[in-house]
Amino acid sequence: MSVWRRPKGMEWLAALFLFLMLREWLLPLSELTDTGTLWPFYMIVAGVLLLDLVVPYRWLTFPFKLLGILWIIHSDFFTSSFLSTEWLYNMYASLVRDVPLAFQQDWISMSLISRNLLFDLMLAILISMVTYLVLEQRQGLWFVFLTELYLAVLDTFLPYEADGAIIRTLIYGFMLLAVAHLTAISKRAPIAGKKRWTLWNTLIAPVLILAIVVSVAYAGPKKDAVWPDPIAFLTGGEEGPVGTMKKVGYDNNDENLGGPFQQDEALVFVAITNERTYWRGDSKDIYTGRGWQKGEREYEPILNLQTHQWKQMLFHGTETKEVRATMDFSRGEPYFTMFYPGQLKKVVSIEPDNATMVYDRASQQVEVRAGRVDMRAPREEAEPEEGGVPHPGEAPTGQPASGQAVQPGGAPTGQPASGQAVQPTEEQGEQATESQSTGQKRSLPSRFLLKPEKYELEAEVPIVSEKAIMQAGSTYPIDIKQRYLQLPGELPDRVKELALDVTKNANTPYEKVRAIENYLRTRGDYKYETKDVPVPAPGQDFVDHFLFDSRRGYCDHFSTSMAVMLRSIGIPARWVKGFAPGSRVGTDSNGNDVIEVRNKDAHSWVEVYFPGQGWIPFEATSTFLSPVRIKYDLNSSEQSVTLPVPNLQENTAAERRNNRLDELEGADSPTQASWKMPWQAKAAALVLLAAGAYLAWRKKRVITYWWLQRQMRSHPNEHYSDRYKLLLQMIQHLHSRREPGETLREYVKRIALTGDKRQDLQYLTHLYERLYYGCREMEEKARSIAQQLIDRLTQQLKP
Repeated sequence: MSVWRRPKGMEWLAALFLFLMLREWLLPLSELTDTGTLWPFYMIVAGVLLLDLVVPYRWLTFPFKLLGILWIIHSDFFTSSFLSTEWLYNMYASLVRDVPLAFQQDWISMSLISRNLLFDLMLAILISMVTYLVLEQRQGLWFVFLTELYLAVLDTFLPYEADGAIIRTLIYGFMLLAVAHLTAISKRAPIAGKKRWTLWNTLIAPVLILAIVVSVAYAGPKKDAVWPDPIAFLTGGEEGPVGTMKKVGYDNNDENLGGPFQQDEALVFVAITNERTYWRGDSKDIYTGRGWQKGEREYEPILNLQTHQWKQMLFHGTETKEVRATMDFSRGEPYFTMFYPGQLKKVVSIEPDNATMVYDRASQQVEVRAGRVDMRAPREEAEPEEGGVPHPGEAPTGQPASGQAVQPGGAPTGQPASGQAVQPTEEQGEQATESQSTGQKRSLPSRFLLKPEKYELEAEVPIVSEKAIMQAGSTYPIDIKQRYLQLPGELPDRVKELALDVTKNANTPYEKVRAIENYLRTRGDYKYETKDVPVPAPGQDFVDHFLFDSRRGYCDHFSTSMAVMLRSIGIPARWVKGFAPGSRVGTDSNGNDVIEVRNKDAHSWVEVYFPGQGWIPFEATSTFLSPVRIKYDLNSSEQSVTLPVPNLQENTAAERRNNRLDELEGADSPTQASWKMPWQAKAAALVLLAAGAYLAWRKKRVITYWWLQRQMRSHPNEHYSDRYKLLLQMIQHLHSRREPGETLREYVKRIALTGDKRQDLQYLTHLYERLYYGCREMEEKARSIAQQLIDRLTQQLKP
């Protein structure tokens, strides 16, 4: 029995055409997904084709294919040596954690290592099957047809231009079928000697046919399409047509929201900061039914940045965390607007140093200006100087009057129009040399916008007290209600009806805000989508279209819907835009995070006003983390009763209620050391996992629970939040799944558990909430109690 075989020339040629066709299946990944490079997939396709050509027994090729996939995974994700066991252990740990998630089809929660490994294995198996059917069984026509159909669907329904791919596939497929047919003829009627070239000469005919057909089709005149765009017909209808494709990024014009966009990897700025959070740029208050606009503005000039300080510009009366950030735009895309985390306190430095600022008190937007201008006597308005960029909504400025002093770096400007004069604040009073009434001269920021290259600032992010925000009430100032409860008169009634239905069980404004936020994030069956996004029909409200018709969109859809729903039930809210936290790329010498923020990180969210608290941020988009940090210190009616601490022994209910917390915290029982499998056993487990896939599917319930138990035993005891999540997965696997939007407390109350188990789980749930949302670490004694409870519940739960 020979392990190797020597493929003939025609077989190599057929394999080449098959590889080119498979390449057309992979090319759309780089444009339609976040796949960065395709070379690992090309290597897998080429490697499987090569092994299946030279080795006649596919079961012998499996170890080599698996070894090649492991080498590719190692090259992509690990820096240690391929022969070391460290990376194998890390990959094994990822699989242990993610295989149960794969059975639950929770792909997003899986790690990149596990997802890539499973995808590579699936790709290798599929390529091996295609190779067998197309090259050995010569059933290639169906594969050519399927490839053309695949490309046609992508070209029709997704933003992928497949014109060239369809033509290339036609050529590859036609040649593949011709070569396969000639190979079959040569096997039935072998040709020896010099006549072997007869087969190769036979290929001249299909090559000429293809060349002539493609050339005529390319050069011939073409009529416009007779049918309309099928996307507008299929997805338009009541939803409206899909909008034109645009690139994502920060834009000041938000009057017409919606429509698809393409991800843009262009760098905006690099930040060094001690806190990763949202970068706030601006807020808008007038919802038009199509988008957002700004209402009346309250400008404050800032001439001396180093001495000016902002106090409680967004929120107040709450605990805060100090943030210091340095933002470098030299390699990215600078903006006139200054971006800051949380709320701004002080601009420490800025480049260029001649910059001044204008601060909008209404929207808390900070714009950078090109120097300052000394204003003299009023003069008539004139057209703005060519090349200037006056602020939108401000009156144009004219040339400086004779003798008017202009600071270096600033642009000359005239007197603002009536009603829009910018008055200096007390801080800038020393900067103004003389008033108009006395010396007819004062200093103001230039009217010309400036894009700074770098600035350093001090800010603070809120740590919101749940007790305070729950007790904030709904006594809003008159100016807040007038400005931030505005809605267009044409807003459909069903938007408010939906908001009332979602918040029917909520008593306080904070509970209503959370209810709408959770509904949009998890319970409303809304899909985060950036490309297949229809726009409303003419005259249709943007929020109404998203909530009831399309039900798919991105951050602008979710944030606008949340703000409008809150306003419809009397809660002041506004729309905020800026950038998401960005991607961490390293740390500096002081341990601060180095973060890259790109155009694709442009984001919008919601700020809600609470009396005594100010503007608090909330996140309605499911794929983003909430920027607000909650300190759970509420003594509500539910928590006013002392939470019974579960008994670790078989005690009576009365004993459990009498000072059990002190007793349990006084018992310092040692924890068991985690056991680690040797790497040989891990490698064997991987092989057995692949070989026993069918058995695993038949026994997936038992196997999934066994994996969870094993992971629980091997997980470090000090990672309480991770162990609690594993326990929750076990309970969901054995009882019922947690419903979308259902809180942990609601879920624990709903599931059918006996009294002791329910009590243990409620206690662990309250500890998890305080640890996850609070701002302090768990005490060692409480941690020991929690770990013992988790171990006991793990032993008691059985499939």
